[in-house]
Amino acid sequence: MYVELNHIQKRYGNYQASDDVSFGIEKGKLIGLLGPSGSGKTTILRMIAGLEHPDSGEIRIDGKVVNDIPASKRGIGFVFQNYALFRYMTVYDNIAFGLKIQKVDRKTIASRVMELVDLIGLRGLERRYPSQLSGGQRQRVAFARALAPNPQLLLLDEPFAAIDAKVRQELRSWLKEMISKLGVTSIFVTHDQDEAIEVADEIIITNRGHIEQMGTPIEIYRHPQTAFTASFFGQTSVLADYQKYHTFQRMDGVEKAIVRPEFLKITRKNEVQKYGSSASKGVVERTSFRGDWIELAVRVHGDLLIAKRDLEEEPITVGETVDVFLYRLFVIAGEKCYLLENQSLQDDSVFI
Repeated sequence: MYVELNHIQKRYGNYQASDDVSFGIEKGKLIGLLGPSGSGKTTILRMIAGLEHPDSGEIRIDGKVVNDIPASKRGIGFVFQNYALFRYMTVYDNIAFGLKIQKVDRKTIASRVMELVDLIGLRGLERRYPSQLSGGQRQRVAFARALAPNPQLLLLDEPFAAIDAKVRQELRSWLKEMISKLGVTSIFVTHDQDEAIEVADEIIITNRGHIEQMGTPIEIYRHPQTAFTASFFGQTSVLADYQKYHTFQRMDGVEKAIVRPEFLKITRKNEVQKYGSSASKGVVERTSFRGDWIELAVRVHGDLLIAKRDLEEEPITVGETVDVFLYRLFVIAGEKCYLLENQSLQDDSVFI
């Protein structure tokens, strides 16, 4: 593993920011640290960078213990969410800053800066000041400045937080492509699930100072191992008694069940429901346009379930009685999470 954290503990007064945190990251991977506010993700990032020090435990980078190595000696590039560019320096001078600190010769600096200006797509803007750039352009300059000294590890703290939604979407794709091209090991902190799923090779889920789960976005999304991970992704609905819904296996010790919108199929009474005998009756309480789909809030057996319906399908109105088929759900027993599929599903089910 290129980056390793072993049994890291970090406390601020009564707040346990890191509680026995251990994980490893392979060289060249783009890792997303994902969790709610206060879950400890930024503390982990800052300890790797050397901006904070663990109370106990070991941090290794490329096989070397770095606990006592200052941040400036770790060979790490750091990108902050607020850009942290020098306002009175041009794009060129901002990118060149780290190289000048290292006393690199002027010719090498010029070559490296222009290489990065081309990489971030800002050729012709190198003499502008940050105030003359858009938010997306400023963040690209921040990336280039962090990359200028050729770090072997790039850390990014909420890198898209200060950017509007459309530009943020564009920068996600750009960042993933850039990191893949450069092959630099990278870790970014985010609380945006879509961002982590789209950008990261692997995701580390943090909660209350500890690691809930680590894996690829697909692995974590489809196979959550804990109650927190199952409920964290998406707009989930909670069922106190899943046995009210038809044809699910009974399990002992289940405290609740969690349902995601894609686990449901909502049909009008005049539409064919493939698994009609296992469907429940529901009443639509709310419809919301979400761009390329309609969100439905449906009351079923006293539970309010959130579902999706394609725009191409016949509209469903508030107050309408509908059939609700539940394909699958996550059941929670203690801190464990298990996936149950509706027993009426056949091997050739259209649901994936």
